[in-house]
Amino acid sequence: MVKSFINLISIICFVYSCITSAIGQEVNADELPKVKVTMLLEHEGFLTWYAKENGWDKKLGFEIDLSICDVSGVEIMNQHNADPKSWSITSVSSTPLITANNNSSFEIIGLANDESISTQVFVRPNSNILKHRGWNADYPNVYGSPETIAGKTFYVKRMTSSEYVLSKWLEIFDLDFSDIVLIDKPGMDSVEAMNKGSGEGMALWSPATFDAEKEGYKSVTSARMAEAEIPLMIVADKEYAQNNEELVAKFLAVYLQAVNSQQDGYKKLVKAYQRFLKQYTDKDYPEEFCLYDLRNHYVFDLDRQLELFATKGHRKSIIKKLERNITSSMVLFLNDSTSDEKCSPHKVKSPRNISDKYLKLAEPYLKKLND
Repeated sequence: MVKSFINLISIICFVYSCITSAIGQEVNADELPKVKVTMLLEHEGFLTWYAKENGWDKKLGFEIDLSICDVSGVEIMNQHNADPKSWSITSVSSTPLITANNNSSFEIIGLANDESISTQVFVRPNSNILKHRGWNADYPNVYGSPETIAGKTFYVKRMTSSEYVLSKWLEIFDLDFSDIVLIDKPGMDSVEAMNKGSGEGMALWSPATFDAEKEGYKSVTSARMAEAEIPLMIVADKEYAQNNEELVAKFLAVYLQAVNSQQDGYKKLVKAYQRFLKQYTDKDYPEEFCLYDLRNHYVFDLDRQLELFATKGHRKSIIKKLERNITSSMVLFLNDSTSDEKCSPHKVKSPRNISDKYLKLAEPYLKKLND
């Protein structure tokens, strides 16, 4: 009898211990420091979501407070300008960074991906523009000629990387926006307008590029073909990063772990990508699209990023040179465009805040994720 009573007490104590332990874990999870991250509803948003889904942030002792937005990069930067606490880390291309006044409150801390393949200009399959390829010998695989392009109507979302690519394509033929009719429309709306019979072409980024190809439209150039590089930068609020170096480094570590997963075999990520898109769009995307998007977004592992961000003596890093060239080119394009957004020349001269400090700090955390 006594023995049974003791066993009963032991069981009760064990159950109580399990309950209190579980409660303690929940409390600890709630007390994890949070990093406010805003990402576009794009590939880099998926990689961040994938890292969070796998619990890599909690494994490193923090939590990603993730917002996925179906807006433009310019809107994300404007959101931060209006409320600096709206996010601490994001990812955008060079256009939003420039139109966000290129001020010193942001710091480029890494590379999310390269969209030079997935940003393209499309025309109708029967367009005369497709009759000419290599008009400019420096761009042998780019379609078009001054005569077939001038006066035509093109759709593009203004103040985006796709507008930048459109301008670079026109530049190949010694043309600019004054030589065409430009209509401001988001990517999917552009495809819909073309389907209704309006317009000659459109400049798009993924996922609209996938829909354009499915509808039979033909690509006349990609950003890469037009030598218009589009690296997506991982950007941090400068003050936040300086005050929270460890958290910023941990975020980079979990993002780079997702990059490693893609490099290990992007086909393995298709099902997860479908879940991500379903969660934020309530649409069922086919495996074909996910394969297309993963394949067309080049990513950079830690070793490659450290190479690109490295400085030797007074020599600028590769990424700083690239960003400087993009900035100079885009400022000229923005000032020549019909947009109200203008950039003063001093912005080209101002050094962009680019640091490899957080990438270096991320290295031990990345190793810990693989232990």
